[in-house]
Amino acid sequence: MSSDEKVSIASTSNIDKGKQVGKGKYEATCNFCEVTWNRGEPSELENHLANHCQKANSTIIRQFLTKILSNNSEQGESSKKRKINSQGPLDQYVSLIKLDNQKIKRIHLAWSKAFTICEISWRIIENPFFIEALKEMNLSYKPPT
Repeated sequence: MSSDEKVSIASTSNIDKGKQVGKGKYEATCNFCEVTWNRGEPSELENHLANHCQKANSTIIRQFLTKILSNNSEQGESSKKRKINSQGPLDQYVSLIKLDNQKIKRIHLAWSKAFTICEISWRIIENPFFIEALKEMNLSYKPPT
């Protein structure tokens, strides 16, 4: 972080900048709750005002939460690597595995519970879109008739 950023957080009325303790480093004190830092880092001070200061008003908290969130989203965008689209579809790498009878029974039981408890009409089982959705979950699954 540049020294300009360090001064900007410390120069607000929310944080008192104390004596210099190193090149571009200062002691800092929260003006709301009197918490002090030997070397006040801007991110620490912002985090304190956004998340930990018990005496800061809601406007200050919201201001610093917004600042932290915008900093995080900017960092996320700048640090993303370009995705190389050399991957093929998953079913190219995974063979279909035949389901054993126990697994089929567990699936039937789970669906029965879901339909009964959620009061879903049993006619939906015959709907081709529902059957397609079931097959998408596991291509080797055959719904009961």
